[in-house]
Amino acid sequence: MLRAGPFSDERIVRQINRRFVPLYFDLNPGGALADNKARGFVVKARKELGGASVNTPPVLVMTPDGDVLGEVDNYASEETMLDSLRDVLQKHADWNQPSDDEKKIARSGTPLERANVLFDLGNVDAARRLLEKETGAAESALLAHLCRLAKDWDAMEKALARVKGGELEDDARVERAWHRYAEHDFAAAAKEVAAVGKESRRTTEARYLVGLAQWQQGKKDEALATWKATIEHCSQDPWIYRADWAFTQASEGSDGHGSFSTGGPRTSPLGRIGYMGRRNPDLDPP
Repeated sequence: MLRAGPFSDERIVRQINRRFVPLYFDLNPGGALADNKARGFVVKARKELGGASVNTPPVLVMTPDGDVLGEVDNYASEETMLDSLRDVLQKHADWNQPSDDEKKIARSGTPLERANVLFDLGNVDAARRLLEKETGAAESALLAHLCRLAKDWDAMEKALARVKGGELEDDARVERAWHRYAEHDFAAAAKEVAAVGKESRRTTEARYLVGLAQWQQGKKDEALATWKATIEHCSQDPWIYRADWAFTQASEGSDGHGSFSTGGPRTSPLGRIGYMGRRNPDLDPP
């Protein structure tokens, strides 16, 4: 659930990679991703997680010495996860210090480098202010992305006007597609990303969006086929997990309370029986 839900959100991935060291493993010693050392480390702090049968464990934020600084429910929304991470950093300033690389970028980095660090740390407004002074294509592409996340469509389109041709053209197509999608113009959204190349770093996101556009138009079978092909033929990244989450719930008509261990055929292209917890919010109208 986590890799399909909160940990498929770019904002969360950026913040974790900037300030935390993520560790993902099976708590069950016999699991496919079992890690006995990691399990022992967690169970020492939370003895209740060491039983033969435990409830789905939370996400724990811990120090290298094993102190628990914070936790968040396994089924948390993206916003709840972000708030929890920010809360930990605010309460524990000693773990929220800039690295040597960040200090160097702050002193002499390019506006694009500095904006990316600000974005990683969740300082989106500061990143936007910095990039608004720039006219380069790369800077404008990142500014457009930040504006799109804030649903500031006019500012997004203004920034994209400076992104013409070249390797950033796919970025512009994807950003505009999300705009069309937000406007409920689903056919236009799919058409916008039709030209995104197979080698583009935005390919899986583009294909996921095509599936969503088909789903919102009532083309369930086409959406499922698009997501399945995306999962099977694109490089693995967070959008693959999000597509698998959408595929499973859309194909099973799940209300978001499915189970990994009960009933039903394996319908997920990643071999999942279901996704416990909340429904994929992308399946709802934008």
